[in-house]
Formats: sequence, structure tokens, C-alpha cells
Amino acid sequence: MRRTTLLLAMTTGLILSGCASAPKGLDNIRDQASREAVSTSRSGTTLITEAESLSRDAQAQETYRFAPVLTKEAASSLKEARMLQNKGRADDQVRVKALAASATYQRALEHTLMARETLAPSLAHMEVLNRINSRTYYPSDVAHVESKFANIIATLETTAAPASTAQSQRELLLDMHAVEVSTIGFLQLQKVRNQMKNLKDANAATLIPRSYKTAAKTLASAEDLVQKTPRADAEIASLREQAEVSAAHAQVILSMVNETLDANSDNAEALVLRTERWLYNIAGALKYPDIRHLPMDEQSRQLADGIEELLQR
Repeated sequence: MRRTTLLLAMTTGLILSGCASAPKGLDNIRDQASREAVSTSRSGTTLITEAESLSRDAQAQETYRFAPVLTKEAASSLKEARMLQNKGRADDQVRVKALAASATYQRALEHTLMARETLAPSLAHMEVLNRINSRTYYPSDVAHVESKFANIIATLETTAAPASTAQSQRELLLDMHAVEVSTIGFLQLQKVRNQMKNLKDANAATLIPRSYKTAAKTLASAEDLVQKTPRADAEIASLREQAEVSAAHAQVILSMVNETLDANSDNAEALVLRTERWLYNIAGALKYPDIRHLPMDEQSRQLADGIEELLQR
């Protein structure tokens, strides 16, 4: 059911609006039905049965989605045929309406096949928007896409000429891509976007320019990938993780920088000793001698060597 939600909304709106023009050749169908009703030997009952069979075929092929005006016209003719028969009207009147119903259903079925082929790119993209729940996150953008698609459906049914909708479909596909990009961007990158906004609001670009620039650059790479190939799930996930790590790292550096800038003569020593203890804890875990008398960069080098030796055993 979810696969057709967007398209059903579009075509339903089109039918209810009553703005669709009459499909090309509809008058000819009615005229032909009037002529054939005179020459056919089939009864009104038989013709109604045939029309009902085509009605079921049309329902199965979902002609109401791709040929809403034709389908509505056919259903109306079939209803009139039944009504005339129930009222005991002349059989030729019943035959006219039943034949018109069958011919119109047949036209709707043929048009639906053509429309499915013509609009295949848009239909495929519609499935994607439905699958990623774009309507939930960008309802106004989806409504805009729906409106454009409904207009294309109406134009195609009126003209029965695929070329008449070529440019409109190209524009629609661009709009669909934009909605897909927005949705994937929100789903995949909104968390790190929020992280970067918090960093910006905290003046990170000034206080930690290198760390902030690295995080911003990683996020920009992820944004660019989503813009170009929003369905590259694995690649997007990889860049998203890198961006989240970079942003988290920048937040850690920012916190330490702010703590350092806030230090004064009363707590500066405590701040340095705390940093020293981090190295001392590692030394203790390695059963390493006390080397706190050495500069911290030398301590870190010796501890790194000790860990490497341990891993090689």
C-alpha cells in the first residue's frame, strides 16, 4: 500500500479538482458507440457484462491513477447503461451506453500502459520518496511534487502524446531529486549539522580554528556526496561517521581550550597536574616506572614505545 501513497494523493486531487480537460478522441468514442449500437446483434445485457469485465480489468491495472478522466467517464456510462436497463428503456439506448463504457475502459487501459512507460522515471523516483518517508520531513515540498505530477498526468491524458510532457517530467525529476537530497541529508547528517552549529555558536572557528576547519571540511564532503549521489548508502554512512568523529573531537578540544583560557593562578597548577595524571594512569597500567620528572611529550613517547613492545610479544 505504501508504494502508491504519493501517486494516489496526486491523482485523487486531480479528479476532485474537476480541472482536467476531456481526453482527445472521447467524443469519437461516443459517436462510434451510437453507430455500433444500431448494427450490433448483441443484447444490452451482454454488452453490460462485457463492460463490467473491462471495468474489473481497469481496476486491476489502476487506470484511475493514469487515466482518471477516462476511467470516470467509463464508469459513468456503465452506470447509465444499468440504470436504463433497470428502468426498462429501449435496448438500443442501453447498448449505446454499454458500448461507450467498454470502448472508454479499453482506451483507459491502453492509455495506462503508455503512461506507465512514459512516466517510468518519475514513478521510480516516487517510489524512492515514498520509501524514505519524504512526506514526513518535507510535506510542502512533497505537495509541490504531487501537484506537478498531477498536472503531467492530466496533460498526458488530454493529449495522449508522450512528447507533450517531456520537459515537464525533466523538471519534475529535478524537483524529486531535490526532495530526496533534503530527506537523506536530514536523516543522515542532521545530527552532525547540529553539532557543527553548536560549535559555531560557541565561537569554535576562532578558538580552535584547525579542529573546527577539519570538522567543517568533513561535513562538507558528506553534504557534497549526498547532493550528488543520495543513494550511495555505504559511502554516505562512512563520511557521516567521519564527520561525527571530527565534530566530537572539535568539541573536546574546545572544552579543553576554554578550560585553559579560564584558568588562573589559583587553578592553573591543578589543571596541569590533572593532565599529567592521565599519562601516569597509563604508565601504571603498563607497570611502567614513574617518569613524571620528564617532559610530557617525552613521557607520551616512552609510553607509546612500551605499548608497542607489549603488542609485539
